[in-house]
Amino acid sequence: MALDIIVCDDSKFARNQLIRVIPKKIAKNIYTAANGKEAMELLREGRGKLMFLDLNMPVMDGYEVLEAIRQEGLRVMIIVVSGDIQQQALEIIKKYKVLSFLKKPLVPEELHELLTKYGLCHEDDLEDLADPSLAIDHSESKPFDELGEKINIATGLAASKIADMLNLFVTMPLPNIKVETGTKISNDIQSWLDMTGNIIVSQGFDGDGILGESLIYFSFKDINTYTKAVTNNSKLDEQTKNSLVIELASIISGTLMRNFTHQINYIITFNFPGLVSPNVEHNLTHPELANSKILNVELTYTIKDLNMNIKFQILFNHSTSEKLKEIMALV
Repeated sequence: MALDIIVCDDSKFARNQLIRVIPKKIAKNIYTAANGKEAMELLREGRGKLMFLDLNMPVMDGYEVLEAIRQEGLRVMIIVVSGDIQQQALEIIKKYKVLSFLKKPLVPEELHELLTKYGLCHEDDLEDLADPSLAIDHSESKPFDELGEKINIATGLAASKIADMLNLFVTMPLPNIKVETGTKISNDIQSWLDMTGNIIVSQGFDGDGILGESLIYFSFKDINTYTKAVTNNSKLDEQTKNSLVIELASIISGTLMRNFTHQINYIITFNFPGLVSPNVEHNLTHPELANSKILNVELTYTIKDLNMNIKFQILFNHSTSEKLKEIMALV
């Protein structure tokens, strides 16, 4: 059965990965969408009978797409493919008519088993897979697209950890990846710490040429909100609050970075987490780093039920950035 297929994901790398494992015989046409808005436009034009849908995207995310499809009564078979593995996320999508949920990174055998289960293909069809060049996709790959996709998958695991701890849904961030100077990043750090009560938890990591630092920013308000939520006590002393926040930061950083390096087949070790001291020069102000290129990955987790945001930042020096490019070409 040949179908018009939509592959909706904000990462071109992820779209191509998925298209490569679609059995060629089930694909009449393959359309791609970089966000939910583009996917909805294709559906309204009648171009999709089967859609692979990511949940976390800019402009219009997958949850909004599912709701729009229900509101408009559009007929399309949907397979959700996402790094958002929170139990709360799975409960949300159960309210909609989706065939199934597949977690990232996608395992081809799981996809083929699912397509066979629903009679969309037969075992003989699996020998001939689709060619990504056949997809109608005019978008360009973004710099760091593959890095962003692997970070996104790791982000989902960390979000799930936080959600399980608090029994609350966590809105997953989209990675914002950019190159900045050490001086620029150091100035931003100091500006945050200049605000009364704000803290930053730092944790370094290294291994096999991968060297960097994670920074997790907590505002005075969010420190009080989080510590009250986990202890049901609003009268904790500052040292206890800081200990609880440092523990949370270590869980986020450790979960995310271990999963990311697992995806690229590397092992890293972590330094002990600690608070960044205000009014003390950060390592990034060192002459060797002040004007050098630092790869800066920014993420912000949102816990709407607590009105709380957690900004997470991963910094890689220039040599590590070049190492990551080399690794990405090999995995």
